[in-house]
Amino acid sequence: MKILILGGHGFLGKNVINVLQTSKHQLFSISLRDGCDLTDYNIAHEYFINVQPDVIINCAAKVGSLNYVTQEAAEVADINMRMLLNIYKVAHEIVPNAILLNPIANCAFPGNLESYVEADFWQGKVHQSVTAYGNTRRMQIILSECYSMQYGFRSINFLVPNMYGPGDSTDPNKAHALNALISKLVKAKKEKQKKLEVWGSGVAIREWLYVEDCASIFAQTITEDYNYGLAEPLNIGQNFGLSIRELVDIIVEETQFEGEIVWNRMMPDGAPRKVMSDIRFRKVFPEFKFTNLKDGIWKTIKYYESIYPYEIPSIH
Repeated sequence: MKILILGGHGFLGKNVINVLQTSKHQLFSISLRDGCDLTDYNIAHEYFINVQPDVIINCAAKVGSLNYVTQEAAEVADINMRMLLNIYKVAHEIVPNAILLNPIANCAFPGNLESYVEADFWQGKVHQSVTAYGNTRRMQIILSECYSMQYGFRSINFLVPNMYGPGDSTDPNKAHALNALISKLVKAKKEKQKKLEVWGSGVAIREWLYVEDCASIFAQTITEDYNYGLAEPLNIGQNFGLSIRELVDIIVEETQFEGEIVWNRMMPDGAPRKVMSDIRFRKVFPEFKFTNLKDGIWKTIKYYESIYPYEIPSIH
């Protein structure tokens, strides 16, 4: 198969490429860094004609921290929607028999749910802190349903928790939340800081997905026959979450940071709880083994230690 990874230079995209490199499939990667602006229909059209993919993995997105997607809300909504509209339009025109795989961030779920169950996806609004980004992720599902209804174009939609792991940004305003914490604590330890500020109160509970696990699930999906369980959006869920304070305690222990943690309660916590049901996931992927959270944190710490010194802008 020809597999096209959109956003191949991004955090998830890079890991998907790494996992699939050992397969026999032809891999193609495009991103803004390659000159492919997916908000431009003509540019996207040309790339799809050249590649003629059988599978499209859509890792392209404009996203950042809660602070970023709030401050840049209009731009986040505009750019993400333009990309999605073009991706679907071009894909069904050029490769109508292709499969489009969408990782959809769990911030698209209603913000007040105790547990993120697929059947409850539309039972409320997204949390206000992610209005721009969360609603564009909802539109991925809307578009997939519309293009299936009119054209028979097929999508596979995975609902994914917050991801972490090696290879992400060192900018806390752009990095995924757990990576931002780890990179800041690694820097604080290296520089023997006496205090380190962490955004929010620390009480919010989150579920985390090691990025290589996500990439491995995508690889299994497109190389094996999982069609029977993927007609509807599916959680990549583990039904397990920890508070941000608990996570910070783990990272402090692993990095051996000896300074004081200062919680900046002026910064938003986001939704109080994001924990995803794993009932349907285990029916489709009964044998899949997730990376242990402490092991994944340790690997991520080692990554940031390996690229230190790095610049972390002061953005408050």
